[in-house]
Amino acid sequence: MPLFRTHRTPKENTADEDYALVKRLSSGDDFALNEIMQRYKERVYRLSWRYVGNEEAALDVTQETFTKLYFNIEKYDPAYKFSTWVFQIAVNLCRDHLRKNKNHARNVSYDALSESGSGDWQQSEENIEASFQSKQQLAHLRQEIERLPDTLKEAFILFALEERTQNECAEILNVSAKTVETRVYRARKILSEKLHFYSEG
Repeated sequence: MPLFRTHRTPKENTADEDYALVKRLSSGDDFALNEIMQRYKERVYRLSWRYVGNEEAALDVTQETFTKLYFNIEKYDPAYKFSTWVFQIAVNLCRDHLRKNKNHARNVSYDALSESGSGDWQQSEENIEASFQSKQQLAHLRQEIERLPDTLKEAFILFALEERTQNECAEILNVSAKTVETRVYRARKILSEKLHFYSEG
């Protein structure tokens, strides 16, 4: 299985369906929350897992995301995609978790890296698939992603691993698309240099 695959466009929930659920939840229909969770819990968990690095913490972040969504549904601005707002909540909670637990060692699963990603990772450089076949090499990749500055790491995770577009990443992180592009480029450059040094060593 390729370590990073070409960007694909996942089947997204329609804005109309999401907005209908938001209206139901705002009007007191708590069953709407169950439907929202069914739509988004897997993606929120996957994002959280890749960000915070372990299953238990990711489950906590996922649960807290929907709790916060429930109690703050009136703050949702329909001018923006509902999914963007959901992922903004999750990313902010991931940041909070890492700040509170910055001294705790994290251990990102190999599967978190290998399940999906961007095939244009190295572009004109050596193909990443040929460079990382062993668990040791994959473990080194994982460690170097963990060492990235938080702003670069979150942009890289959203774009390269979660396969969000630059515009979606920009909305979630509340920055410009150009900033996302720059952060992903810098993350790739750092990782490429680190991994090249590792392969040479």
